[in-house]
Amino acid sequence: MWPKRFQSGIKFGARTLRKNDISLLIIDERWNKLFVNAPKTPSIERSEQKLKELLKEEARLITEQKEIAAAKKTHMDRIIRLTPQVFEMGDVAAKKEMKESEREIKRINNRAKHIEELLDEMPDRKRKVNLELLEKTVNVVYYKIGSARKRVKELEKLIEETRSKLKEYIDEKETLSQDNTDIYSYFHDLLGGEEIEKLDREFF
Repeated sequence: MWPKRFQSGIKFGARTLRKNDISLLIIDERWNKLFVNAPKTPSIERSEQKLKELLKEEARLITEQKEIAAAKKTHMDRIIRLTPQVFEMGDVAAKKEMKESEREIKRINNRAKHIEELLDEMPDRKRKVNLELLEKTVNVVYYKIGSARKRVKELEKLIEETRSKLKEYIDEKETLSQDNTDIYSYFHDLLGGEEIEKLDREFF
């Protein structure tokens, strides 16, 4: 469970993004690396998903824009082709077909206008969600930095204590080793090598 402090925190304005040329965070490799060793909060995941959905929506709108532009051209070509039949020959079927293409072009024009409006709004919509994601990221990452700094201090203390303890162990080891050497040397001189070998087999 993440601390409640992640639910609020520092706020950035759109000027921050423009001033620092901050691109979409979800396509920034460095942003993604921030969460290699730490999970994203549910709030960050929601903002990330919103941004992904906006990118998908934008891609769909651009695709539809191209498709209806091609459809409009098809209908306009049809009207041009039918014009002589309608106005010179009075072809009723051709007139009906022309009217259908005219209605379709009107529908396409309305849809094209709406798509253009949606695409014009898209940069601001993406910027808004990107700002939300930036704010949430800063709150999470700086909390992590604070926790890490606290842990670093704890580890520095432990390292110092361990270093001190290690010196004690080394001193004790050297004292014991020297005592053993001195004792072994004494009995070797006193009893001789043959007796020492017997003692070694008996005790060690």
